[in-house]
Amino acid sequence: MLARFYTLREEVKHFMEMKGKPVMELSDGKFLSDLAFMVDITKHLSELNIKLQGPNQLVSSLLSNVKTFEVKLRLWQGQLERGNTVHFPTLQEQKPDVMTEYAGECAKLVQAFDERFHDVKNIQRELDMFATPFNVHPSDVPDKFQMEIIKLQNNNELKAKYNDLSLLDFYKLYVSAEDFPILRRHALKFASLFGTTYDCEQFFSKLTLAKTLFRSRLTDPNLENQLRVASSSLPADIRCLSKEKQFHPSH
Repeated sequence: MLARFYTLREEVKHFMEMKGKPVMELSDGKFLSDLAFMVDITKHLSELNIKLQGPNQLVSSLLSNVKTFEVKLRLWQGQLERGNTVHFPTLQEQKPDVMTEYAGECAKLVQAFDERFHDVKNIQRELDMFATPFNVHPSDVPDKFQMEIIKLQNNNELKAKYNDLSLLDFYKLYVSAEDFPILRRHALKFASLFGTTYDCEQFFSKLTLAKTLFRSRLTDPNLENQLRVASSSLPADIRCLSKEKQFHPSH
């Protein structure tokens, strides 16, 4: 929306003047520079937001995306302080004389991200054991994990499987409760964490689609059954289910 408004700023300006309600800010260079910065930084934030959406997202990968964005913010802060707008093409069009204010906005975002994700970053070592078990050093992990980490890291077959499979498939298929009971419980803990509210928001969207004003006879038990099927990740075997039912003889 911001990008479209910026693109149509001259048209909006002329339209408002025709209506006798001129918008003086659209002739103000400082306002336009601020708007251009908002267009660019919002685009960057939207790209991050998309990466944090979707089903089956692990907390470790979500935190990795957040930390990557924080590094970008620090890079942009330093570049803007030196007048470099290479990653802010819309702001570059306005050619503002002073960039210090925009560098300060990036610094505020860095602080905000640090505060919001402080609790998650405190368990970084535990996340590393889950996401990259072959890269952690045994002496850096809690004592109860050390023997199993050493056993895991010195198994070349498991190392090859780790590189070829997704993280969840690796733990499901090759980190058994018999050989690695502590590591498996640790993996189950972090694999079951909800990193975002995506599943909840998706569920409410399905509820809105199922329960409309035109379905006044929909009972609560039927609605519950519909939502259970809609939100399940297990595919329904329609052919098998239909075999258990008696077809109407007239059809």
